Amino acid sequence: MKIKNCFLSIILIILLLINGCASNEIDNFESTNTPLKGKILVWAEIPIGLTEKQSAYFQELVDDATIQFDKLNPDVTVSLKFVLPDEQLSEFSREIARGAGPDIFAVSLTNNKIASLIRLGYLRSIDQENFDLSQFRPETLQQVSYDNKLYAIPVRLATQVLCYNTNKVKEVPKTLDELIIQARRGYSVGLLSSFRNTFWGTGAFGGELLDESGRIILGENEGWVQWMQWLKNAQNEPNFYLIEDADTLQEAFIQGRLTYTACSSGWLPLLSEALGKNNLGVAVLPGRKDQPATPPLWTVGFIFNRASSENQHQLALKLAQFSTNAQYQQQLQVKAAFLIPVNRNAKVDASLFPKQATLFEQSKTGVIVSLDQLEKNQAIFEYGSALYHQVMAGEMTPEEAALKIQQAVNNQFNNKL
Repeated sequence: MKIKNCFLSIILIILLLINGCASNEIDNFESTNTPLKGKILVWAEIPIGLTEKQSAYFQELVDDATIQFDKLNPDVTVSLKFVLPDEQLSEFSREIARGAGPDIFAVSLTNNKIASLIRLGYLRSIDQENFDLSQFRPETLQQVSYDNKLYAIPVRLATQVLCYNTNKVKEVPKTLDELIIQARRGYSVGLLSSFRNTFWGTGAFGGELLDESGRIILGENEGWVQWMQWLKNAQNEPNFYLIEDADTLQEAFIQGRLTYTACSSGWLPLLSEALGKNNLGVAVLPGRKDQPATPPLWTVGFIFNRASSENQHQLALKLAQFSTNAQYQQQLQVKAAFLIPVNRNAKVDASLFPKQATLFEQSKTGVIVSLDQLEKNQAIFEYGSALYHQVMAGEMTPEEAALKIQQAVNNQFNNKL
C-alpha cells in the first residue's frame, strides 16, 4: 500500500512539473504576442493641387485608414494631424530638435531636405531584419535608400501620363510620331514647358540622367539633346503648343481647346472633376519604338522620428505595415484613382479601373532617384531650368546646355567628368 501511495505521489509531482513547464511556455508565448498598446502621433502631408473638396476627401481616406488600424488594435491611440506641403519639413525638423514631433510622417520624398534630416540624425533607419520588405516593388525601395540604409517606408507613387478628352479622341497615339500626325490632323497638343515637366521624353531617345555610380551623364549619351531638338521642331507644328504656366495649360485642356496634355497624376482629381470622370482619358505617354517615355517617379513615404520611444516606434512600424499591405493598397487605389500602389501584390482589374491600371503601367518606366541622389537631382533640375528656355528660344544649342548642366553639377558634387 505504501509503495502504491509513493508511486501515486511521484506521478502527481511529475504532472505538476509538466503543468508548470506548460504554463511557462504559455506565458512565454503570450509575452511575445501581447496586444499592441500605446499612443502615437501621425502627420500626413496633403497632396499638392487638390481642390478644397478633394483635399477633404483625401483626409477622409487617411482618417479611415487610422480607424481601420484602431479597430484591429483597440489599445492603440492614433492622433492624426494634416500638414500642407509648404515648409512642412522645416516644422518637422524644429519639432524633432526639441524632442517632439510625430512618431511617423507620411511625406513626399522628393524634397532634398530629407537627406539633411538624415545627416542631422533626426530620422531612424528601418531595421530590415524585422520588417517584411518582400511585399514592396523593388524600385520603390531604391527610392528610400540612403548610404545603403532605408530611411523611409514607401506608401504611394506619382508620375506623369498622357491625358486626353475622350469626346474627341478615337485612337490614342502610342508614339511621338503618331502624336505629331494627330496634331497635324487638328488634335491639339499642349505640354507644360519646363526642364522638369518635359524630361519624360528623354528616355524615348535612350537618354539617362545618372549612371550606376551616380555621375550625371546628361551630356554624354545625347538622349536629352535629341529630345530637346524634337521639342524645338514640334513647337513649329500646327496645333502643338508649349505652355509655361500650369494653370493656363489646365484651363485650356478643361475648356476643350487642347485634346492632349502630359499631366501629373496629381492633376487627375482636378481634371476629372472639371471634365467628368468619363470624359477624361488617361494613357501611357508616347515614346518611340522599343523605347518608352521615362517620366519622373515621385514617392510618398513614411519617415520615423529618432526621438520616439521604442514602443512608439514599433507602433509606428505596425501602422506603416498596415498601410502598405496588399489589401489596403488595392482598396486605396480603387478609392483614389491618382494614387499608385507600392505593394507588388496589389492588383486592379484594368477592365474595371482603366485609369489606375494605366498609372501602374506608366510607373514601371519611371525614373528612379534614391534619397542619397536627391540633392544631385535637385541641382540638375535647377541648372536645367535655367538653360531649358534658352535652348527653346534658340539662344543655345541642346548640346551646349547638356554639357553645361553636366559640368556644373559634377563640379558642385566634386565628381569628375
